[in-house]
Amino acid sequence: MERSQLLQLKEQNPFAALHDIICDLLMQDIISFRIAPGSRVVESNVAECFGVSRSPVRTALDILCQKGYLYQSGRSYFVKEFSKKEFKDLGDLSWMIEPYAAGEAAEKLTTAQLDKLYEMAYTLQTLYREATGETLSTSFMPLMDMEYQFHTFLVDAADNEVISKIYQDYKLRILYYRSYILQNPPRDVLNILADDHLRICDILKLRDKDMAIAAAKRHINISRRVMKMSQVLEHAWGEATDITTSDLD
Repeated sequence: MERSQLLQLKEQNPFAALHDIICDLLMQDIISFRIAPGSRVVESNVAECFGVSRSPVRTALDILCQKGYLYQSGRSYFVKEFSKKEFKDLGDLSWMIEPYAAGEAAEKLTTAQLDKLYEMAYTLQTLYREATGETLSTSFMPLMDMEYQFHTFLVDAADNEVISKIYQDYKLRILYYRSYILQNPPRDVLNILADDHLRICDILKLRDKDMAIAAAKRHINISRRVMKMSQVLEHAWGEATDITTSDLD
């Protein structure tokens, strides 16, 4: 958390409320695990880091509580811990929405929209291939941002305002759990993820609804499978584990 980041965003969005900018910056730190689950977030410390009064910070912290990133105990704020049940619930929500959206998009995407989706998929491919070793920390936030843009764009392409609104409300929470994968990725998973978004685009280009639904389900299974393997890795103190495409079907 640095004041220079706040000033930069304020310059880019001069009409944005100060508490919204602080909220976005804190959310980035939470999603990228610069603020770890279970950590206490001290209002006065945040205000000092950003060089602002405590009032907009308090509003930002309250918003993050409403969004499910923080919880309040007494007068203190804490980063919400991971919950296996919430991960499953969010995975079930993705399973209901994303395959449906992919099927609808296969029939409704314009050529311009498909070109835009391809552009994002190629960017993701580059970012995932660069996200190895010491470069992972610098690639992390651009990766998460592009993941968010790709999936949100695809859901919006289904042209269902109710679905888009539901997805918009929960997508960042879904990405928060998926981002855990990149903290200690199993061997080869980054290479699999690098190409999978392009595979989705190739199938959408065929305009085959059933194939698009299947591709989206496979993509969700990557996160589900890798999360399970990441938990195994954690308990095994970093023991290497292979992942192949056959693990994801």
